Amino acid sequence: MRRWLLRGGLGLVLLGGLGAVYVDRTIHTGFGDGRPRGPVRYYAAPRRIGIGVRLDASGLSQELAALDYRETDGPPSEPGTYRRLEDGLEIFLREAPYAGAYGARPPRRVRLLVEEARVRDILDEEEGAVASFDLEPRPLEGVYEGHWTSRRRTRLEDVPPKVVDAVLAAEDARFLDHMGIDFGSLARAFEANWRAGEVRQGGSTITQQLIKNHFLTQERTLWRKMREIPLALALERRYTKREILAAYLASVYLGHDRLVGVHGLAEGAWVYFGKDVSDLTLGEGAMLAGIIRAPNANSPLRHPERARVRRDRVLEHLQELGWATAAEVAAARAEPIGRPQTRGAASESYFVQNVASELAAIGWPSGGLPTGTDVFTTLDARLQEIVTEEVQQAAGVLAGAQVAVVALDPLSGEIRALAGGRDYLESQFDRASRMRRPVGSMFKPFVALAALADPEAGITPATRLQDAPLTVGEGAAAWMPRNHDGRFRGTVTLREALVDSLNVPMVRLAERVGFERLAAFGDRLKIRSDPLPRLPSIALGSFESSLLDVTAAYTLFPGGGVRVEPFSVRAVKAPSGIVLHHREPAEVELTPTAPSYVVHSMLEDVVDEGTAQGLREAGVKAAFAGKTGTTSEQRDAWFVGYTPSLVLGVWVGFDDDRPLPGGAAQLAVPLWGSIARRAFAGGSLEPFRRPAGVEEIEIDAASGLRAAPGCEQAVSEVFVAGTAPARSCDEWKTGATKVSS
Repeated sequence: MRRWLLRGGLGLVLLGGLGAVYVDRTIHTGFGDGRPRGPVRYYAAPRRIGIGVRLDASGLSQELAALDYRETDGPPSEPGTYRRLEDGLEIFLREAPYAGAYGARPPRRVRLLVEEARVRDILDEEEGAVASFDLEPRPLEGVYEGHWTSRRRTRLEDVPPKVVDAVLAAEDARFLDHMGIDFGSLARAFEANWRAGEVRQGGSTITQQLIKNHFLTQERTLWRKMREIPLALALERRYTKREILAAYLASVYLGHDRLVGVHGLAEGAWVYFGKDVSDLTLGEGAMLAGIIRAPNANSPLRHPERARVRRDRVLEHLQELGWATAAEVAAARAEPIGRPQTRGAASESYFVQNVASELAAIGWPSGGLPTGTDVFTTLDARLQEIVTEEVQQAAGVLAGAQVAVVALDPLSGEIRALAGGRDYLESQFDRASRMRRPVGSMFKPFVALAALADPEAGITPATRLQDAPLTVGEGAAAWMPRNHDGRFRGTVTLREALVDSLNVPMVRLAERVGFERLAAFGDRLKIRSDPLPRLPSIALGSFESSLLDVTAAYTLFPGGGVRVEPFSVRAVKAPSGIVLHHREPAEVELTPTAPSYVVHSMLEDVVDEGTAQGLREAGVKAAFAGKTGTTSEQRDAWFVGYTPSLVLGVWVGFDDDRPLPGGAAQLAVPLWGSIARRAFAGGSLEPFRRPAGVEEIEIDAASGLRAAPGCEQAVSEVFVAGTAPARSCDEWKTGATKVSS
């Protein structure tokens, strides 16, 4: 018996010890950096700074501020500091948080040497001269609760002491004295719940509330309350009162403003009073403190009188505790309830919704990742802010039409920014990835590419096509395509047909390629998830696709014939540090580099002298190309433009399919330009580089043959090497003269 009791006692001790280790580990991984962590913590992609970047226009100062870098007068002596120099900038970089996704990098100093406002050289203390470096990824301050909610940062030092007192008076007056559990309060709550036969009072301390919000469910049960106690005690053992209070004030739930949850005193100060948390008065702090227990039922946005009653009770308690004088309480009672602010959703709301969908496809539905998980996304936070601001600005002049925008890295497929509508609070439907619309002329460059990539077709940009009445098929199936303006131009080159977006010549070209062959090419391109229709009208984009898929298809041109798969989740890291998921770019080589570059050269003409030429006049200075698309009866306006390092797609249209008040040139192109002017400002002006296998030859504009003395007009044309016409225009003229004589 004694041996049995000894073994049992040792077992209980071992079990208790394991339980204590588990509790401590749970606290450490979920609260390891002393700040609140929701079910998932999201990071934007790291900002890359390279030679050629303009410091005054690149947003580097704002990025350093967003990462909490501190400017110093002397040499930066610790990670997270920097100083300005006469000839540049010196930065002490922090450690990269995830080596697997973005490369191992311990803290180190870099020095940027600047000439004429552009970065001339970058000196790394470890590697010497380098072409670029990455800042650490920026945490996206927000919460995902079926939708993305922004969260303003609340720092304890920014909260006025009287406001802190109000929160303590309302929620946990003995916070500084207990060890995580207020047993007197807990006993009173237990007695009240026993008499009621259900859980009505919690008796929770601020420490317990923090545990409940970040580690447990919101269910009101005895079992959950029992789990709170050991976790709260462990939290108090490991962290200081100041750290716990700071985390609580930064994350406490204060209700909803439309779809957007209000978390933390800084958010509450802005939503309910339109001011920074540091400017809150005693009365305003008491009101925020008073609504914590039932924030929506007592919200000043919906129930101002209830909010007033709760505020006054908190003020009375402050006076009873001796934490406020009668005069201070009287002055606070006389304050107005607040000035509610109307605000938009976080700029990255649609993007994070896309991230959630991608995580679900991988195997982690919403809420399926454990507390403390880090998700490293592909988001360019600065570009996303630009896109959101410009979409909202354009919404006022688009006569109620909806908008979608996608930005992709053409070499990796990373989604750098995404907007699925004008206003996320107005509609959470993501028109960038989930809506399919007729693509129209957006498919024409791929018709040209399919022809140029077929060595047996003998097609070049100088190939002459008839722009004249055409009937495809017979009888009831007969189809007569028309140009957008109803005119026919006679004979045109392939380049002219694509630059001017002519329908009839492109249908003739598709006939030469073969409609079945063209559809198969489009299927490999993945311009939409379903197989393309095997119909002649495919040449004019008579099928539906999403903006995301169309934009991804255009990565083929800056990618040199390689199309990349778009994605938004780069990596997922467990609280333990184990990498649960890591994404590598997925590429599909569709054509050799040379044919894709030849089509690209035609798309450069679209923006230089075609349907998007207004962009140059609007001040977009980067090297770029693109294609417009306006569908039947002006129901959709598209423009996808790209640089060597970014593909940006824009769609404008009505959800109910009404005609628009203009076409792509009037609606999609200006929005693209307003985004591009800001996005490319400060960046290095990277040119497109002509690959091997491409040659530029002078040809005669009248005949399409090689130029020679005495011909009418010589123009430069780009060819896949070996496909330029062998005959010269003087031979053509001689033959024409003989025929006429």
